[in-house]
Amino acid sequence: MDLEYQRQELLAEDLCNHCLGRQFAQLGSGLENYERGYLLRNINDLSQESFKRDNLAGNLSVGGECYLCQGLFNELNKYTKLMIDRLEEYQFNTILVGTRPPESVKKKEKELWEDYGKQYAEPLKTEFNRLLAKRIMRRLNVDSDLERPDIQAVVDIPSDEVELYLSSVLVYGQYNKYVRDISQTIWNYSENSVQQVLQTPFLNEFDAVETKFHGAGREDLNVRCFAKREFILELMEPKRRTVDLEKLTTVVNQSQDQVEIFNLKFVTPDKKEVIKNRKADKTYKAIVHIDDDLSANDVLELEKLKGLVEQETPSRVLKNRGDRLRKREIYQVLAEVITSHKIELIIKTEAGAYIKELISGDNGRTQPSVAELLDCQAECERLDVISIDN
Repeated sequence: MDLEYQRQELLAEDLCNHCLGRQFAQLGSGLENYERGYLLRNINDLSQESFKRDNLAGNLSVGGECYLCQGLFNELNKYTKLMIDRLEEYQFNTILVGTRPPESVKKKEKELWEDYGKQYAEPLKTEFNRLLAKRIMRRLNVDSDLERPDIQAVVDIPSDEVELYLSSVLVYGQYNKYVRDISQTIWNYSENSVQQVLQTPFLNEFDAVETKFHGAGREDLNVRCFAKREFILELMEPKRRTVDLEKLTTVVNQSQDQVEIFNLKFVTPDKKEVIKNRKADKTYKAIVHIDDDLSANDVLELEKLKGLVEQETPSRVLKNRGDRLRKREIYQVLAEVITSHKIELIIKTEAGAYIKELISGDNGRTQPSVAELLDCQAECERLDVISIDN
């Protein structure tokens, strides 16, 4: 459509300068749409080169009544205050502002484009979002972030309601677990967990709604960990984002003696997958009960555990995991006799080895095993993780 013809047709519509200029938003740079609207009303010989700041007068108005936006741009200050009041109790550094215009406005805009085209146009919603965001960022001294803002604020124009969507805060750390019979994460069959120990003080400090725990692997319920296992605690819908992590570490560690945490720091969301997918070699200490009398030769026999072992999915977890064969490397085995029926084993393994089954054999599902090499029943009585190669 010819530029001058399009201009004349649109001038016949009852449009404010914002809505008039927005139909030519792709022309000229460094101009607001209401300034384009002024130029469209006042330039005689219109061309694409007409959209320059040099052609503007001072003290421009946004225009009068408008059948399209229904005076929405005259209410920018109202919606700025509405949002700022809603954001008052939240701490954030970046924001993404959005709006939901009335359906009647969206319908009229669509009809306008069908009649006059939208070759150079910008949607009303885009302009209103931009202008509203500028005011809020200036008033609150925060920045825009289109990818992952601390907070996303959306105002529903028909209802004057502001909805907030808060990005989570992620805190990296390491933990030791000094007691048995507590799980890593909250689940139905455990009265306590590492996650629960951390949850209350973290929720209080960040004024968050809930937590999600992401661990770099996990030890069994009845296994202790002295190896500073890595984790990320994710705080959902936090009202506070700036927290003294050294102080928080002290609060957690002094409030109980089951779990100790170390080296807290803030991290970005991509670190979750890094932590969850990390494969690290581990060293374990196991106290093993043997049903036959032990001899010096038995200790030497256990050296044969070193090398590649084949493990089918353990019987104890078959109902939750697919049955498949895993091959894992055993790097080191050190054995010390405690009594005639008890030995202590220090075992260093490739990530993913099942230590309890390496000891018991799991009815032949793990080969070789302590039970197979000693030709007797062997059971892991106590197991600790003593080192993780991070």
